[in-house]
Amino acid sequence: MPSRFNLNLLVMMISESYIALARNRSTSRWPGYKQPEDFGYDFRDWVSPYTKGAHTLGGVAIVLQDWSSEEKLLEGVNPEVQLYGRTLGLRTNKRLDILLSSVLKTSFADIYATNIFPFIKPGGISSRIPWPDVIRAGSEYTKLELEMACPSCILALGKVPFKALTEIGVKCVALPHPAARIGGVAIHEKVWREALGL
Repeated sequence: MPSRFNLNLLVMMISESYIALARNRSTSRWPGYKQPEDFGYDFRDWVSPYTKGAHTLGGVAIVLQDWSSEEKLLEGVNPEVQLYGRTLGLRTNKRLDILLSSVLKTSFADIYATNIFPFIKPGGISSRIPWPDVIRAGSEYTKLELEMACPSCILALGKVPFKALTEIGVKCVALPHPAARIGGVAIHEKVWREALGL
């Protein structure tokens, strides 16, 4: 077991590397995409705003497709989103909280959460992202941050994150997105338990 000093040093080194990756994300300009900061948010210390509310190292990590869209963010800055990195009352987030609690006996704050695509896509929340852009973002950001987070298990929520993580060489478990129309919470719980062998 590492000494407390070595553990603190390791966490500090990870933090510095992570902040550098986050600052790279926030200053990058990919043609056709924007940053959360372009809409009045300040998530410069995070690769994905989603991680602000869930950045526990060494345990479960979840990866979703993307954080938001231009159309959604034009509604203005939501103080709750700035504070937690997500809208707590959103159906997807509420269902995710329930699944984490009922299946894994944990909370959102006790996992690591991120997105395979950390930039803001044009159009609405359901707009597609060209596959080469998803793979590039996954390779340049998500893979690196997951290596820093050292998760014991990575859950890909949705087809796009699973396919992208697999393509870039990240081992993960495929699960439906919490908003997938496969049935209510009980059906989602059943699918999670079966996929995780619980």
